[in-house]
Amino acid sequence: MKNTKQLTISDIAKLAGVSKTTVSFILNGKSGVSEKTKERVLRIIEENGFRPSLNSRRLFYNRSYTVAVVFEDSSSVFDNMFYFSIMKTLLKRCMHYGYSLIYSEFSFDGEELRLPEQILSRDVDGLIFLKDIPQSLAGMLGSLGIPFVVVDDHSLSGDIYSVRADYELAAYTAVEYLLAQGHRKIGFIGNTCLPAFYTQILSGYQKALREHGLNTELRWFFDGITDRRSLTGQIDRCVCADLPTAFFCMEDILAIELMKHLKSNNIQVPEDVSVVSVDDIIMAEYTDPALTTVSLDKEHMATAAIDLLIALIENRPAQSVQVSSNNLIVRDSVKKLHI
Repeated sequence: MKNTKQLTISDIAKLAGVSKTTVSFILNGKSGVSEKTKERVLRIIEENGFRPSLNSRRLFYNRSYTVAVVFEDSSSVFDNMFYFSIMKTLLKRCMHYGYSLIYSEFSFDGEELRLPEQILSRDVDGLIFLKDIPQSLAGMLGSLGIPFVVVDDHSLSGDIYSVRADYELAAYTAVEYLLAQGHRKIGFIGNTCLPAFYTQILSGYQKALREHGLNTELRWFFDGITDRRSLTGQIDRCVCADLPTAFFCMEDILAIELMKHLKSNNIQVPEDVSVVSVDDIIMAEYTDPALTTVSLDKEHMATAAIDLLIALIENRPAQSVQVSSNNLIVRDSVKKLHI
């Protein structure tokens, strides 16, 4: 019969005839305890229905058991379908380790950097950032001694721990597929808001073209797309002249906006123009036609980020992670040309 009293780690240690440290080692899966002792402690825990309180763990390990997902106050990751897909897995993986997940913000106006008091007072054990962070922020966190991981880092810096995709490979994979389907007139739709991201995507696009003896055609090259108006304005100029047989878009959301605008101009995808992109956000499957795109494993990225952060919190060896980035999801937005 299970004990109705709320036991503590000290109570379990007394019942088992071991130290509190031994009980804590067993509860947290640490080595250094004999199998016989481990079995005895676990049996007592099972018989008494013991679950260590969060306060007990906080006091024993001097941790808050809290991880913060931090983003800049001028933008919200909840407006970005790519990052929104990552959030659920971050929460699930934190729960796996017994951590709570909170959301927080930092502000940066180019000169002054502000972090919330909860971070400055070290009331969190670690931080997750989504996309690139200013170098000054990385330096401040280093001086505070707070472990952090950047998810979807584009900087390729070896100075921070990160989980990133190989965007050059992703773009190369998408454009190579168009080329394999007979396309030789391939336009580019993108933006330079994140220069490192843009550079990697552009490199993959141009590499695929070069390997087939093709050059970038400036008349089909649009890299100043910052919103729907700028996209429609530039595409309209292209429609008035001549269209490529296909467009490569550096993000799904750009591809979806492109297909909507082409359709409004009675240009059919893929009959008149084929479209591919990178991301595989949930909307890509439900567009008309469904979008062919390179899928980035967002669940893997989120899981790897929390695993990496926990290793840093526990002072275990850790290294940055690069996820597989050549998983092409073939749907209906590309037409095969007969050449």
